[in-house]
Amino acid sequence: MEGYRFVFPVEVWFSDLDGMGHVNHVRYLSYCEQARLRYLAELGLFSGALQDVNIIMAEASCRYVSPGFLGEHLLVGTRVTELRNSSFLMDYEIREEKRGRLVAQASTAQVFYDYQARRPVPLPDWFRAKVAQFEGIPSRTVPSGMV
Repeated sequence: MEGYRFVFPVEVWFSDLDGMGHVNHVRYLSYCEQARLRYLAELGLFSGALQDVNIIMAEASCRYVSPGFLGEHLLVGTRVTELRNSSFLMDYEIREEKRGRLVAQASTAQVFYDYQARRPVPLPDWFRAKVAQFEGIPSRTVPSGMV
């Protein structure tokens, strides 16, 4: 998928469908979550252990373009677009694999978080460096005063 260095495949299952016979709108954000975790794992930023997760979701949005159907194979293009002080932004493009039909576009904002202090913390340098190198983006894409 053009513009995405990481692509995650998803097959639409019966349990993904709603009463109208197409993928339920909430499932697209689940597909993005799966892609996001696999993206982080591929970059060596997530081991799969829940105690390693110090990232919280601050915002998520999804634009539905065309319906997904049972048995379709979808591709979820996943990328980090901005590295801020304590947060990073990701966007996703979901396409049907055979014809490339655009199904949905989504974006999320994640925040590094200290659960004991109950507050955001700056992105670790190791995280920032690994993502910036993989994506080919600056290690800081907005002024440091922004979250």
